[in-house]
Amino acid sequence: MNKAWAALLLMVTVLLFVVVCPLGMANPETTVFVDPKEGNVEEGQTFAVNISIADVSGLLGFEFLLSYNTTILELASVQEGPFLKSVGSTFMVNLTTKGLVRLAVVVYNPQGEIVSANGTGVLATVTFKAIAVGESLLDLFSKDPYKPDEVKLAADPPASVVPIPNVAIDGHVVVSPDPPSVPPDPPPTPLIGDIDGDGKVDMKDVGYAARLFGTAFTGPSWDASADVNGDGKVDMRDVGIVAKNLWSTRT
Repeated sequence: MNKAWAALLLMVTVLLFVVVCPLGMANPETTVFVDPKEGNVEEGQTFAVNISIADVSGLLGFEFLLSYNTTILELASVQEGPFLKSVGSTFMVNLTTKGLVRLAVVVYNPQGEIVSANGTGVLATVTFKAIAVGESLLDLFSKDPYKPDEVKLAADPPASVVPIPNVAIDGHVVVSPDPPSVPPDPPPTPLIGDIDGDGKVDMKDVGYAARLFGTAFTGPSWDASADVNGDGKVDMRDVGIVAKNLWSTRT
């Protein structure tokens, strides 16, 4: 086994299995957090949250656990974020099960050179589907019984196997009912005698009916809009209906 793979396996072992006792380090500056912290979605909606990190130095790898309410949320996907990838190749171990996202990623260099990430960025993106109305805590933690309120962050140099102290900040999602679709407004009720469709019955409608007087649906000048009573011809009945409704307007 070459040196690069030996270093990689060491890092993965550190991330997944090493339990480090409390070191008495207070007020760590590094935070790992669910982003956005508060989410409001509708039932049936697919949405994503980032697991982000802020103010870290010398990060070689991480492992986090994220629990969620399986009666409210359904896991769609877990993807590695760009933060560690920005400094080199990465190796990912995804041990996710229903109700618990568990992801470990380590950055490595095949040539054996140690590379690490600094600053702020996205460690991973987790996508859910809201399957029921309710609330779910997105609980971000580690399996370290001594430090459950932080995640495992492997530091440079790896030989120290001392994790980077940090604070893990949870998220929270509220799923609301999918609002019923609003039906479109019904078409306006036709105004009897309004041949030209301008919302009122006036002398233009009377004149148009008079011009088409005597035409029938079989003729070349036929216009069904002037056949007010729908009997297939324009006659005195149609003119009379228009005249009866003269000056009416659509309300």
